[in-house]
Amino acid sequence: MTAVLRLKTDQLDKIRRWVGLTTDTALAEAMGIDAGNLSRVLRGKQQPGPKFIAALVTALKADLEDLFEVVEEQDVA
Repeated sequence: MTAVLRLKTDQLDKIRRWVGLTTDTALAEAMGIDAGNLSRVLRGKQQPGPKFIAALVTALKADLEDLFEVVEEQDVA
């Protein structure tokens, strides 16, 4: 099996509220990425790449473990 990173969406929502980046547009801007790219990752249509992950962690001033968990690829919904 292949392991992948899964975004912890509940935790992401909490941290976004804490730092005041409640809209996708504001978060994408803080990350320096296109809002469409952010939307695809948040909806599970696209796997986040290393640049996305680094930008998200940096924008939210969070630890990687706060936002992502390692799961088997078959468990990704």
